Amino acid sequence: MDQTIKELLARVERIEAIEEIKALKARYLNACDKQEPEAVRECFVAQGAIVDMDYFGYCDNRDTFVDDVFVPRGCHDYVLDMHHGANPEIEILDEKTAKGVWSLNYRNINTQDHTLTMLSALYHDDYVKTEAGWRIAKSRTEYRTVMVCNYEPGSLRVDVAARTLADVM
Repeated sequence: MDQTIKELLARVERIEAIEEIKALKARYLNACDKQEPEAVRECFVAQGAIVDMDYFGYCDNRDTFVDDVFVPRGCHDYVLDMHHGANPEIEILDEKTAKGVWSLNYRNINTQDHTLTMLSALYHDDYVKTEAGWRIAKSRTEYRTVMVCNYEPGSLRVDVAARTLADVM
């Protein structure tokens, strides 16, 4: 009976960790959409976070990511974003580490430049459990598809439709 209780406890702890990581990723994606830099920052480990966004930049700490990438690119009244994460594949490695893959459906409407960007990507994340809870230690973005359109009232023109952002950058 003792072994069964231990096994059940381990399963419950694993399920709780997975749910906490899902909530963490949801907080991150929602903070991006709400343009909340401090909430984005808090989703990452305080020291040594790696954010590899390929074409958009590589950052070796959360402050560089938030202050030099997120705020300049995403925190404007004319930027309307939707980050929709789905299909989480989360693997708990031990009590303090996990990894996950998420699909991202991203939409950006830029009312200043009159552009609509839609892309899909995979997030490859490493997580660590800190005193404050689970945090992202590393996130690498693998872009899968992209479409960039220009719009004016009554028209929409597709400028790029591709598997890579190299065609856009």
